[in-house]
Amino acid sequence: MRQTDFAKTLTNFLTKYLSGQRNLSANTIKSYRDAFKQLLIYLQNEENISPEYLTFKELDKEKIEDFLHWLEKTKKVSINTRNQRLAAIHSFYRYVQSENPENLFESQRILGIPFKRRVIKTIEYLTADCLEIIFQQPNIDTLKGRRDLTLMVLLYDSGARIQELLDLKVRNVRLAKPATLLLSGKGKKERYVPIMEKSKKLLEYYLAEHKLLKNGKEDYPLFFNHSNRPFTRPGITYILEKYLKVAKENHPNIAFPDKLKPHMIRHTKAIHLLEAGVNLIYIRDFLGHASVTTTEHYAKVNSQLKRKALEAAYVEVISEDIPRWTEDQELISWLQNFCK
Repeated sequence: MRQTDFAKTLTNFLTKYLSGQRNLSANTIKSYRDAFKQLLIYLQNEENISPEYLTFKELDKEKIEDFLHWLEKTKKVSINTRNQRLAAIHSFYRYVQSENPENLFESQRILGIPFKRRVIKTIEYLTADCLEIIFQQPNIDTLKGRRDLTLMVLLYDSGARIQELLDLKVRNVRLAKPATLLLSGKGKKERYVPIMEKSKKLLEYYLAEHKLLKNGKEDYPLFFNHSNRPFTRPGITYILEKYLKVAKENHPNIAFPDKLKPHMIRHTKAIHLLEAGVNLIYIRDFLGHASVTTTEHYAKVNSQLKRKALEAAYVEVISEDIPRWTEDQELISWLQNFCK
């Protein structure tokens, strides 16, 4: 079968350009791939255009807009997901402009499709009391309990994204002073984060107990499940939810969140750093944000917390017996004549 211009360009975009020239992470490339997978499914099922016959001529701005509408109305995706799919399409058509200049006009029309404004959700996090109680739930008399505690404490102490934790290898751990973790973040950007003394001791015991300090195990995953396979996102989420459920049962009077996702632990670390008076610039570097604008979202949450604290501590110092100025006829007369 003769290869179409769209097939050739998309293949090169996903297999060569994104990894070779953009140096994007495997997860980002997977997200781009999933976007085009959904687009091809839509074209086949809704537009009766088979992938093997798809050309640039058949894929115009209107079809892309119909695809985005289908995602929202039929697949019921969020605005965030819709915008992520559009970002992948935009990236592809920026590449198309230079690789297939004969499609320049339609590429620019597609690049003109706007992102939808989204409502920024309130940042969810744990109070210090909630976090402490959850950390008390693992049974440290068991191997699994000690592993789970180490994993949760390190997730909090490092402020790592869940994927950064999953990607950790034994070689990324430095136990000598100053103890650090080497995290590989978005865009393969690496950063060292310090780990506190108690966390370091937990990690040291964990490494020794699982015989991970031996030579030849430097590239082993730091955390793995009972099948000796690296943890997955659902696996970490299961652990957090399990101990949240136990914490709720043991402490029914504490206001725990309904759910506990890995990213909430990262949010919690950021809020706690702000409450401790740590500078936003340091928090940005610690969390691996590309811009301090992202970090400022936490500052807004912290400002709201301070306002609530001030309101709770507010002392009424103004008497309710202050006379209404409208009852002062002399003042009203003066105001009426003021501008004459």
